[in-house]
Amino acid sequence: MTWLAIAFLVAWNVTTTLLALLVLVRQVVVTLLFHFGCRAEAKRLPDGGDPPRVTVIVPAHNEERVLQGCLDCLTRMDYPADRYEVIVINDRSRDRTGAIADGFAARYPFLQVIHRPDDAVPGKPAALLDAINGSTSEVLVFFDADYLPPPQIVRRLVAPFRDALVGATMGRVVPYNANANMLTKLLDLERRGGYVVDQEVRHRMALLPQFGGTTGAVRRSALDAVGGWNTASLAEDTDLTYRLFIAGMKVAYVAGAECYEESPETWQVRYRQVKRWAIGHNDCLGRYFFATLRASRQPLIARLDAALVLLVYTVPSLVLLNLVIALSLPTQVGETWASLAIMAVSLTLFTGIGNFAPFYQIAAGCVSDGQRRAFAAVPFLFVSSFTSLLACNAGVLQLLKDRLFGSTTQWDKTQRFRGPV
Repeated sequence: MTWLAIAFLVAWNVTTTLLALLVLVRQVVVTLLFHFGCRAEAKRLPDGGDPPRVTVIVPAHNEERVLQGCLDCLTRMDYPADRYEVIVINDRSRDRTGAIADGFAARYPFLQVIHRPDDAVPGKPAALLDAINGSTSEVLVFFDADYLPPPQIVRRLVAPFRDALVGATMGRVVPYNANANMLTKLLDLERRGGYVVDQEVRHRMALLPQFGGTTGAVRRSALDAVGGWNTASLAEDTDLTYRLFIAGMKVAYVAGAECYEESPETWQVRYRQVKRWAIGHNDCLGRYFFATLRASRQPLIARLDAALVLLVYTVPSLVLLNLVIALSLPTQVGETWASLAIMAVSLTLFTGIGNFAPFYQIAAGCVSDGQRRAFAAVPFLFVSSFTSLLACNAGVLQLLKDRLFGSTTQWDKTQRFRGPV
């Protein structure tokens, strides 16, 4: 191998190393900010003002196991009846989903059902668009069919819209099946780190919290202003988050708007879920990375942080590629130093991004929640982290394949585990 090739590989390694270190350092800095005072305010109900008209949208594709629990909760919501409606989208279901939804619609006038035909465009984003087009409310609130929203959550999600710059809000997601097995315990830890610490610090520091597509709300005028709902993305929530940011609007994280979800209970389901996220997130990276850095109506620190967050599903693949390059380099005496250096740095960063980076946030989240017992599962985080890293890499490869051959990855629905009602 020529010295020119070695120089290129070293330059690639240095660039990738810097990106990985930035992501790693960001995680640590966010945790320190949280630990030293950037904490959530006391939870309280919003007061005063007339609440806006709200449409709650629930997409449901073969959700007979979980839909009734979600709709039971939505029929008990503490919100003015004349300003509240629910739209359930029966998205080409082959089970009892449609019948369950129709049963609720017959009993509750504020609840309606959209039955999508078999030839409708598949996927959750397309299903959501049908409901969005069928509503005229000021605010759209989203819940997945496995979620169990408490009575006050809609009030809490819409309260930040008193700020005219807020285009979307996001609540906190809490797994209700955290003790089902080791995987769900680990996912509960990841949720604590992501929501208790990372999302909260982003909100407090006027950065960019993530609108997650469920347990969240969107102002209709803001959605229209940025071009409407994107049905072409597997991460339509991330897509909307960044379009709002680039347009100069804000996403508000509401820590007190807690909602309960079902976490995946098998590693195969978790792998497919993360792979879908990686495809969608990296698609957004390609679309919005430079536009995010140029979003002049946002503070510089917010732009830099938002751009770093766009890289979280890409950096693991870049670091893994460094490992592959190091292993494939010839081992003649003159090149051994380059191979060993790249391998050592890449392996260290691969491990750091997968385990040590989220470790600090998870620890802070457990302490803040008063759930120190949950921390006992931390030593096993390397298993879920490694699975997620493999899924991220598979997602990157799938996205590259789609781009190369002009194909489109179909939406992969997350399997449910709660017993049927």
